[in-house]
Amino acid sequence: MEYEKSCGAVVYRINMGKREYLIILNKKGNAKGHWGFPKGHVENNETELQTAQREIFEEVGIKPKIDQQFKYVTKYTPRQNVEKEAVYFAAEADKTNTVLQKSEVADLKWCSYNEAMELLTYDSEILRAADKYIQLIKN
Repeated sequence: MEYEKSCGAVVYRINMGKREYLIILNKKGNAKGHWGFPKGHVENNETELQTAQREIFEEVGIKPKIDQQFKYVTKYTPRQNVEKEAVYFAAEADKTNTVLQKSEVADLKWCSYNEAMELLTYDSEILRAADKYIQLIKN
């Protein structure tokens, strides 16, 4: 069995008093792509935090403040004989001028919680957990 690990974050911002989540249309996966959160593979001896910071910057060009108090881990099998672990943090963006990594990301959107829940392909449980956490720390 092959093992893979990715790290990323549920990135959010406060826009005109309302919380919005950044979701990306990832070109990998099925033919149409899938909506999810910025994340990517751990490289060399990176920590989970370093991987999340690098991947968010590579994919969307921003450096949000990552909150390590929120950590959501999911495990799945993306292909036969491959076990993958994905680690997500919560991350607040202050600068929201984004730059897409065209090779991997087809599009991005800042969405309300409900819009994001409708668009997300696989990650709705991650958003549900992150949203509960963010409500606690922001209220």
